[in-house]
Amino acid sequence: MIGGPNIPDDRSPGPEPIDYESAVRELLRKRQRRHIPGPSLRTRVLDPRPTSPGQVLLLGLILVLVGAFVHVLHICLVIGLAVLLVGFLSGLIQPRGRQVTWRNRDIVLPAEKHWTHRLYWLLYRRTG
Repeated sequence: MIGGPNIPDDRSPGPEPIDYESAVRELLRKRQRRHIPGPSLRTRVLDPRPTSPGQVLLLGLILVLVGAFVHVLHICLVIGLAVLLVGFLSGLIQPRGRQVTWRNRDIVLPAEKHWTHRLYWLLYRRTG
């Protein structure tokens, strides 16, 4: 015996036995908490964001035309130009995946994660 009878052992206690009943209860509880697919609160609420930069460009074009032809609404021209600029710039940062063919199957690879993609998804809502 190294160190004498009053000095504690440096060895850690052995592993505790597995409590199978509590493990099964934990698994069942996790399974009950699983999300049930269906319309969630987020999908039920109407999201006013556009789905693509094309919709923003179309809105900007309409505002520019209204501002150009109706002289009382000249401010629409400036707002329309700003909306066109936002639509064009957001189209440049739109996440695009790559499509590759592997073993005679087409596979779509998702775009790499980038901070501009998070900005894009703040401006636009996902479809599907």
